[in-house]
Amino acid sequence: MAAWRRGGKVGAVALAGALALSGCQNWSCDFESHGACIEFETDPPDLAQAQQRMDRLLELELPYWGLANLGGWRIQYRDTASYPCYLADRNDGCTDFVDQTLSIRLPPDAASCFEAGELLHELGHYRLGDPMHSNPAWAGVDAQFAPIVWDRPDAPRECVKRYGGITAGVWAVHRNGF
Repeated sequence: MAAWRRGGKVGAVALAGALALSGCQNWSCDFESHGACIEFETDPPDLAQAQQRMDRLLELELPYWGLANLGGWRIQYRDTASYPCYLADRNDGCTDFVDQTLSIRLPPDAASCFEAGELLHELGHYRLGDPMHSNPAWAGVDAQFAPIVWDRPDAPRECVKRYGGITAGVWAVHRNGF
């Protein structure tokens, strides 16, 4: 009987560990892009169009960090700054290595231009593992805003309308700090 209990406990621990490692997350994917689950807290008006735009956005942003895909991760677009991220309860973005999630707050004035979220910034945390922005690679992030979001021939009209003319200051990185 004691051996069964000991084996049962070991089995229960092994099962819990297997479930933790198996990717059993509570995700609500709207679609997949570049291997990542894409989840919107508030769905865009046209999910098929959003998927095309997300594919294009990742096509532009992943290579900046030398990445090709985000297999097994989630990109979550949320409406509020309230999101527990390690020691912070409020943030504009979080790279959560435990839940394998890049969670991005959409700017309140972004309308339906989700491209304006700081995904490029969170991809940097994913690639560099650098929460304090001490790596010199952070220096060029802010300059990427215009070419990625609105200053390209295939940019979504709502992004051009809202962000056209802005070339800096939206994705500012505070070096050697949070």
